[in-house]
Amino acid sequence: MKKLLFLSFTALSIMGSAQILVTESFENATYPGFEATGGVTGQTGTYTGSAACNGSGFIGGILAGTSDANRTLDLTYTKPATITANGKKIDIKFSYSMLANSDVNDIGGTMNVSYSTDGGTNYTPIGSTITLSEINETSCAVFTGTIPESANVNGNFKLRIRTVGTLGSGYSSYIFLDNVSIKQEVTAIPTCATISSPVNGATNVPVRPQIMWNAVAGAEMYKIKVGTTSGASNVYSGTSTTTSFSPAASSAFPQNTTLYASVTPTNALGDASGCQEISFTTGANPFIPYCGPLTAKLGVYPISKVQISDMTNNSTLSVAHENFTNKVATVTRGTSYPLSLGGAGVGINNRFGFTVFIDWNQNGSFADAGEAYFVTSDFAGGAAASGATITVNKNIAVPATAALGNTRMRVKYQFNASVTSVRAELSDPCADVSQGQVEDYTINVQATTLGTSEVGMNKTADISVYPNPFKDVLKISDIKGVKSITVTDISGRQLKTLKASNEINLSDLGAGLYLITLQMEDGNNKVLKAIKK
Repeated sequence: MKKLLFLSFTALSIMGSAQILVTESFENATYPGFEATGGVTGQTGTYTGSAACNGSGFIGGILAGTSDANRTLDLTYTKPATITANGKKIDIKFSYSMLANSDVNDIGGTMNVSYSTDGGTNYTPIGSTITLSEINETSCAVFTGTIPESANVNGNFKLRIRTVGTLGSGYSSYIFLDNVSIKQEVTAIPTCATISSPVNGATNVPVRPQIMWNAVAGAEMYKIKVGTTSGASNVYSGTSTTTSFSPAASSAFPQNTTLYASVTPTNALGDASGCQEISFTTGANPFIPYCGPLTAKLGVYPISKVQISDMTNNSTLSVAHENFTNKVATVTRGTSYPLSLGGAGVGINNRFGFTVFIDWNQNGSFADAGEAYFVTSDFAGGAAASGATITVNKNIAVPATAALGNTRMRVKYQFNASVTSVRAELSDPCADVSQGQVEDYTINVQATTLGTSEVGMNKTADISVYPNPFKDVLKISDIKGVKSITVTDISGRQLKTLKASNEINLSDLGAGLYLITLQMEDGNNKVLKAIKK
């Protein structure tokens, strides 16, 4: 069975339409109209990871065969009052997966899809019952079905996907749903949308702006174009099923440039015509502000300690999101630092977890690869009474390519019921916590002592490494006061931690440039560079 990385949650839907048009892949922090209930307590909700059938987000939970409550999970969509159904037929489509909870668990069950036009009092099946295999795992199978026009869906519409696991103590499985599409037949091409942000003619706009527009009745998606001349799409061309768009860090817009943008609603019948085009000019300050402040929906359980490098902060306040950016930890490119975290638990055997986000490239986002560190999910005090604390430690390797100067570190602390999955609140740096706390700090990134172009006998203070370049064994001229030695590659990935020695054998490493960090007994670090032939 493939192992799953669970991290987050999400959602996409069209609001304010003259028919039901919903496309939901659970990639955002909210998913209007949808609710997942049942299954094993604390395991039902949204996740991200390798089980996703599209993108990284999906929804579901664990079915355990010991009771009807634990083995039954419903995903229900309720039509919001802002949507007016038009009585036409509705096409239903979604992906589903059933995976074993562990190698020793059995799987299997049934799935039924049905709809209600009276707010959930009565349900009518859509198609036949789906039998979920008890032999092979199901991965991203696709359901399609149609609610006929004769159903006259225009009232209190609900769609329910109900999965029931097989009864029996050995049965325990994950059920995951993704790519839910509920599309009522459209009757007209949509009208145009109006872009509300940025305003037409705006200047000094961030290179990662949030382009926003109004929802349009009958629109299944929106086509977005951004170019350097009117009508062009040489900067960006894509689609969205929401009413906003912001480019990723890797595709930020050019600085100090006048750009032209348009949003065109579209559906199965065609594109809106004659839609507005705006222009705006980006500035030299390229990045949007960090998201927040975040809230705690069910209660604040404080982070009590954050310690990294030369910065230690102990706090006891019960504010959901605390700003400690005046607390600065100084780090060096290519060096690893122990991180110590503490937090207040609650109750008996309740698991809490930490995630640390560091914006190494200083682009205003924590979402880039290598910027998130899930530290642990462990019991808060074991069998201790309410108020017990959890203390964890982790090494953080500073990438050799990290941007120099001050950057943001965010620490999130959240109730996390499982050691095999990470709740959405922990995996998304911008999601509110439900039970926990968030704190922001400053990391000051400094360059290594020696430039990368220096070859030969490198020296930091009175210590050197030789021969340089070396073949297998690297010698250190003086290890007086050295407590341990860490070897990392140029990306900051830690490869070895060794006891202090005048010679270190690196024969198992490939050719290239390596950073040799000497952890001194006085708490300082000395970084040397060596090239292996």
